[in-house]
Amino acid sequence: MNDSVPYRDLREWLEKVEALGELVRFRGAHWRLEMGGITEIIYRGPKQPKPAILFEAIPGYPPEQRALFGLLGSVRRLALTLGMPLDYDTPIAFVRACRDHLRALRPLPPVPVASSALLDDEHAGNDIDLLEFPVPLHHEDDGGRYLGTAHAVITRDPDTGWVNLGTYRVMFHDQRTLGLHMLPGRHGALHLQ
Repeated sequence: MNDSVPYRDLREWLEKVEALGELVRFRGAHWRLEMGGITEIIYRGPKQPKPAILFEAIPGYPPEQRALFGLLGSVRRLALTLGMPLDYDTPIAFVRACRDHLRALRPLPPVPVASSALLDDEHAGNDIDLLEFPVPLHHEDDGGRYLGTAHAVITRDPDTGWVNLGTYRVMFHDQRTLGLHMLPGRHGALHLQ
């Protein structure tokens, strides 16, 4: 574990966020409009730090399947995620501290491992079923269910090797197909031409 980050994984991060009073849990919200609607209501409310939202016991999915919205919706959660102090007088004070923090970061060398929990549940080919995840329909007029909206898509230019990290909405099409919304001229789209 990196000494500057006070958690080992998402479960520990959630515990810390809950201890900060910045996590709300909803049980039984349906993926079709309820999860998106609840999130919309909370995030359009009065201007104040918004909580992270954890949906549990999603109808039609195993109990261990959960969905987390608004991970980085407050200065304190951003600071926690980056391993920084949690209290700043203003958001701009955090931005300044974050700029200094990011300048001081040094890459960590990769550590090869023989096994990983990430590989415990691997699917390939016809075994892939994206519907095993509670993919939400966020808004009633959306063209489909979105698996990714605030995440990172990593692409590599096949000619130069240059790596880009971008945010592109990822829409569910069927059990084995996702579509990425990459506008022309964006680095991710240029890498895939």
